[in-house]
Order: sequence, then structure tokens, then C-alpha cells
Amino acid sequence: MTTNKQQSSDTQVTDKTEETTDVSTQQLAQDNAKNLNIRKVTNIILLVVFGIFIFHLIADRFIPITDLGRVRGFIVPITPQVSGEIIKISVSPNTPVKKGDVLAQINPIDYEIALQTAEQNVTKAGQNMGALTANVTASEAKVTNAQANLKNAQVQSKRIFAMVKKGVMSEADADNARAELTSAEAGVASANADLAKSKERLGSEGDNNTNVKSALLALEQANINLQRTKIIAPSDGVAANFRLKEGVYAAAGQPVMTFISAEDVWIEASFRENSLGNMKPGDTAEFALDFAPGKIFKGKVAFIDYGVDWGQNEQNGKLAQTAGQTGWLRQSQRFPVTIKFDDDVAKGFKRVGGQADVIVYTDDSSVVNVFGRFWIRLISWLSYVR
Repeated sequence: MTTNKQQSSDTQVTDKTEETTDVSTQQLAQDNAKNLNIRKVTNIILLVVFGIFIFHLIADRFIPITDLGRVRGFIVPITPQVSGEIIKISVSPNTPVKKGDVLAQINPIDYEIALQTAEQNVTKAGQNMGALTANVTASEAKVTNAQANLKNAQVQSKRIFAMVKKGVMSEADADNARAELTSAEAGVASANADLAKSKERLGSEGDNNTNVKSALLALEQANINLQRTKIIAPSDGVAANFRLKEGVYAAAGQPVMTFISAEDVWIEASFRENSLGNMKPGDTAEFALDFAPGKIFKGKVAFIDYGVDWGQNEQNGKLAQTAGQTGWLRQSQRFPVTIKFDDDVAKGFKRVGGQADVIVYTDDSSVVNVFGRFWIRLISWLSYVR
């Protein structure tokens, strides 16, 4: 009886041992499978990271991209060329205007009077020239008369001298004839001198006359000054940064407002030096403006700057300075690249100083361009949450 119980107990222990062994084997197999899966996932992640790294190196050479882009344009300080009180302001701040539109009006009364005075001076100069011309004509007539008297004196003296030789007339008559001849010659010389003096006073005739020319130039300047009382827009654009009010005195040479030209706007993008290897003027570019999320605009590379200021400030007579390097990777140098808008699709979105993400396609047939187009569009949509 006891022996049977002991055999039954041994059998139960053996069964439990076998069950424990089976459980351990299953657990070990599960752990091995789990470790294998983790290893596979890790390898896949490493391969993906390595692939992304390789793709980044390739993309950086063929489709360089930067988020350091700025919309740039010409900023023109509006400076009146004449002084006066502003009597009218025809534009509101940051309102688009066309080239030639009047921005403000300076009181023109003083300049209208100056123009009328200049017109009167031109008339007076013409009248003076007419009087001087008459004097020249009179002097010419005197010269003609003096020359006629001289010719007559020469003829008469010749006859008298002949009669004196024949004894018909006395030497006293000859002396009188010589005196008359000398007086006639002096009259011609005096008349010629008066004519020269009259011509000198007259100067050139017509518009080349000195007095007339001066009067005409003064008239032209007065007319220009009157036109300058209208402060006009130099190009299409907007007037910004001004706080003008009627009655303010505008001084010539002192800016009264800032004008942002809309005719020539571009993107200035800073690319890493390593990204410029394949970039050249004429390459196609796409950019996303923060002001217009979800929109993509096209352009072309206009030019790449050949130099930048890296803070070097050396003086003659001093030793050269070297910049200290921190870390095992040096900081990348960036160069400005100018991107011109391809068309006028971006009209209304060209806000000077606005930020932009820019990508350049250095090879139109490259396969990586597909990824570049996808990425710049994704960035454009992400502008909504920036």
C-alpha cells in the first residue's frame, strides 16, 4: 500500500518537472523570437536612418533647400525737392499706388508766382534783345553813311589835288581837302567802333542770346520747381512708415515717407556653402511664403554672391587673427542666392521682409526632384501651424 502511494507521488513529481521544462522551453522560444523581432526592427531603423542620411547627402547637392529666405525689394525714401507746406495727402499708408500717382501736394502758390516772374523776364529779355538789335541796325546805318562820306571825300580831294597841280586852286584848298578826308576816315572808324559795341551788347541772336538764354533757363527751372510741388510715386508700390498731416512743412532734402517698390521684388535665400556645388544661374526654384500657406511659387536663380563678410577685421601693422573652433564640426558658412520671380502669380503676396522656404532644382531631369516637390509643398502647408 505504501509502495503504491510512493510510486504515485513520484509519477506526479515527474509530470510536474516535465510540465515546467515545457514551459521554460516555450518561454525561451518566445524570448528568442522577441529578440529576433527587435533586432530586425533595429536593423530596419538603422537602414532607414542610413538611407535617409545618404538621401540627404544626395539631395543637398541636387535639390538644396533652405528656410532662410527673405522677400527683398527696393526701399525708396520719398524726399521732396522743394520746400513748402503740405496742403493735401492723396495716399493712405500701405495702400497700393501706380507709378506717377500723386502722393502729396505742396502749396504751389510761391512757385506759381516764381513761374510768372520767369515768364515776364523772358518777355523782357526778348524786348531788350529787340532794342539792342535796333541799335545794331542803327550802327550799321551809321557805318554805311560814314563809308559814303569817306568815298565822297576821297573823290573830292582827288579833284582838288589835280586842280592844285594845275594852279587853278590854292594849297589852302588842298589842305582843306586833306582835313575833310581825314575826318571822313575817322568817321568810318568811329562808326565801326559803335557797331562793334552794339553787337557786343546784343550778343548772339535768338535763343542763343545770353540774356534770353538765362531767362529761358530760369523759366525752365521755375516750371520744374512748380511740378515738384507734386510728390509722385516713382514706381508701382506702396507708401509706408509716414505720419503726415495737412499743414506740415516739408523741407527739401528731408524724407517725408518710405516707398516700397513693387516693380522689382526678389527672394534672397541663404544656402550652406556645401549646397552650392551644382547650383548655377538659371536653375529652376520653388518657394513657399509664410504669408501664403499652401501656395507654391516658381522662380529662377538670378545670381550667387561670390563673397560674404565673416567678421574679419584686420589692420595693417597687427598680426593676423584666427577664429577659435568649438566642437568637432565647424559651423557651415552660408552665401546669399538671389531668386527672381518667374511670373506675376505672387502679386499681392510680395511683402518685403517676409520669410520663405526655397528649394532649387539643379537638374531638371533628376529623380530626386519628385521628393523635392513633395517636400516643399508639405512645408508650405505646415506654414499654417508655424
